Amino acid sequence: MPKLSELQTTQRRTRILDAAERCFSRDGFHRTTMQAICKEAGISAGALYLYFPSKEALIEGLTSRDRDEILAQFAAASGEGDFIGAIGGLLKSCILCQPREKAMLCIEIGAEATRNRAIAETMARFDAEIRASLSGLLAKAKAAGQIDPQGPLDDIVVAMALIGDGLFWRRAVDPTFDPERAMPQITSMIAALVRPQIKPKTFSNTEIA
Repeated sequence: MPKLSELQTTQRRTRILDAAERCFSRDGFHRTTMQAICKEAGISAGALYLYFPSKEALIEGLTSRDRDEILAQFAAASGEGDFIGAIGGLLKSCILCQPREKAMLCIEIGAEATRNRAIAETMARFDAEIRASLSGLLAKAKAAGQIDPQGPLDDIVVAMALIGDGLFWRRAVDPTFDPERAMPQITSMIAALVRPQIKPKTFSNTEIA
């Protein structure tokens, strides 16, 4: 069998992860089988196991991909002068504008982490890296005089993570959830945490849709 190029390897890995994401979102972690993922991806079992030997490895792959995308958006936001606007934009792009199925999958993974040690460790690493990046954003904004938090940055990071977690949950379980209506209150909550010197940014229906 000819060896795949680096591009072909990356494309196949992406194809498998996309298929796994659809299967997990549609059927849940336990009901999804490796055979179902093979069928969804249109590949053989041998090809799947070459890249991902278990469903836990697939979850790690999905989580790592999401982490890289989020960290890239955090890095892009770090140069913006409007801190609250940047945070609102991150909430919009990372949570509110994602397909509802994405939020449902995050809840599914979180639930599985409560009883599966491997997934719990994957989620702990993901959480630590996201929080570290968010802490860096806060520290940079504070040094630039954009915010003036009264509490420790670590505590504010925890509070902001809780807001994000709540948005994921609401997005997943409530099909009637209106992000545009919620955003002014959410940005006001974050503004109160960091005491910004700028007015919180809101988003229109067309921006969130």
